Amino acid sequence: MVDPKTTYLILLLVQTLHLLHHRLAKRHISFAEVSSSALLCVPTGGPVPVPLLMGAHLFMAAVQVIGSLWIKRLSPSWERPKN
Repeated sequence: MVDPKTTYLILLLVQTLHLLHHRLAKRHISFAEVSSSALLCVPTGGPVPVPLLMGAHLFMAAVQVIGSLWIKRLSPSWERPKN
C-alpha cells in the first residue's frame, strides 16, 4: 500500500530530476514547479486529509513528467529570440 511518505518521496525525486532537466535544457521554470515546491512544504502528518495529500503528490509528479516530455513547447528558452 502506498502511503503519504512514499508519494512525498516520489514527488521529491521527480521534482529534482525535472528541475535538473530545466537547467540542462536551459529553459525557464513555471508556476507548476513553484506549486510542486510549495506542496512539498506541507507536512505529511498535518491537517490535510491523507487521500487528498497523496493525490496532490501524484498529480504534481505527473505534471512534472509531462512537463519534461514537452519542455520545448511549454517552457521559454533562456536565450532571446533572434530577429
